[in-house]
Formats: sequence, structure tokens, C-alpha cells
Amino acid sequence: ETTDRAAAERFDAGTVDRAKAVGDVAPVFSLPSATGETVTLSDLLEDGPVVLSFYRGSWCPYCNLELRALQANIMEFKARNARLVAISPQVPDESLSTAEKHSLT
Repeated sequence: ETTDRAAAERFDAGTVDRAKAVGDVAPVFSLPSATGETVTLSDLLEDGPVVLSFYRGSWCPYCNLELRALQANIMEFKARNARLVAISPQVPDESLSTAEKHSLT
């Protein structure tokens, strides 16, 4: 019930209508990496296309499954000169632990 109510609030607020769709251009951003360095989308795009994956955090088993599946297919991204970037709201130390635990590159 709580999840349904939260989803309904997002729909009513128009959040879904404003969400980016596949292929839309992402806004420029800068965020701390898992190692604490500042990473900007502009810098990442200098090396080619970027695929963004958003996940809730290391505590989310479904997110961890997705991250492992993406990592298992990392050569497909590299073959297309694309870089995979996973973004979460967790602190850099936790992101680093997640990357190490799941052998994410």
C-alpha cells in the first residue's frame, strides 16, 4: 500500500511525464565516483557514448542482479565504444564496496 501510494504521488506530481526516455540527452552533471573523484558527464562523453544505469543501492538485491548482468555484458558496450556508468544515491565508500563485491569495472 505504501509503495502504491508513493507511485501514485509521483504520477500525480508529473514526475513520470518529465522523466528522460531512452535516447534522450541527459543533463550535464558532476558526481563523486566510487573512489571519491569528481566525474562529469562532459568528461565521460569525450571518450564516446555513455550508458547510464541508475540503481537504488547495494542493499537492493534486484539492483545487484542488474549490475551483475550489465557487467557480464561489458564487452558488448566496449565493442560499441560505449562506457557504462552506474549511479546511485549511496556514499562513495559504499559504491566502492559494491563495485569490489561484484567485480564491477
